[in-house]
Amino acid sequence: MKRGILALPATAAAAAIIVTAIAMPSGAGAARAHASACAAATNIEAIIDDSGSMSFTDSSTLRVKGLKLLINTLSSGTSLGAVEFGGSFSSSTPSADTVFNPEAVGPNAAAMGAALDSKIKADNGGTDYNAAFAQSDADNPTAQARIFLTDGGHNVGTYNNGHLTHRVPTYVIGFSSGVSDPEAQQRLKTIASDTGGQFFALTDSSQLQSVMNSIGAAITCQTPPQTFVDQLKQGAAKTHSATIGAGTKSIQIALTWSSPLDRFTISNLRLVNHGRTIAKAARKVRKLTVKTTSSPTFTVLKVSGLTRGKLTFKVKATTIASLPQVTLTTQVGQSRRK
Repeated sequence: MKRGILALPATAAAAAIIVTAIAMPSGAGAARAHASACAAATNIEAIIDDSGSMSFTDSSTLRVKGLKLLINTLSSGTSLGAVEFGGSFSSSTPSADTVFNPEAVGPNAAAMGAALDSKIKADNGGTDYNAAFAQSDADNPTAQARIFLTDGGHNVGTYNNGHLTHRVPTYVIGFSSGVSDPEAQQRLKTIASDTGGQFFALTDSSQLQSVMNSIGAAITCQTPPQTFVDQLKQGAAKTHSATIGAGTKSIQIALTWSSPLDRFTISNLRLVNHGRTIAKAARKVRKLTVKTTSSPTFTVLKVSGLTRGKLTFKVKATTIASLPQVTLTTQVGQSRRK
């Protein structure tokens, strides 16, 4: 698969810098340097913290919504499994268990989403990394990549370096003040670096969906998505553009936001070359094909029929009910869904 086929125009650089400051992965430079050696994972295991603290650090369950975004953007034949973990000081109560066993996302997407909704309830006590990695290894011993998400440091006994038992690239997301102390953050960095993965440090849960989308690109050996971050009031709109290389036939545009009370639209998709519109999502010129998947906190567009040029589009806040203005993150990257 070709990399680097999307180029970030200068007008988008400032917006991209915003999200980079929020969620720049530790070790990202090394990952890019070894891009030629990247092997796209076709079997992925998600290890999701569901400890009690998640009831207030991720009260909107954006970790669930981020996984649903991943499910909806991975190639349909990619296998995905998931475990949840917390921590128990009682030997009779498990600290980790299966959310769903590894299966192809295409025919199982709805069942996976339902299992996430049913199991992820912030009801698993403390935070036991040992149990998390042990359950992951038991459920999916042939996983080629893992996603490890937590809002707190390991606090049940001594951590036994369970990430080394099955050493595959592990993409670690740590968010909230629970992972801000030096020891907890260093452990998460070590888990990522020991396995050849990346560490994403977030201050809160608001960027979980967009970071999960970036991890999806990394796991499938694609160029990091171009990212635009907009603060929008109701009725406000922003226009963005992305340069499309000659080898690009389709792209994915993902819009993510935090609250299901808010609504956004994307429109006016046009492909321009030397100032002339050569394709758009209408029939007056060559038609772009747009396939849309929506949920309460994200919208994903697969845009195909592309050729060399600049793709422009408009995002708009149609309903803002959670706050006076909210953050919309828009990411443009290679299409992963087939």
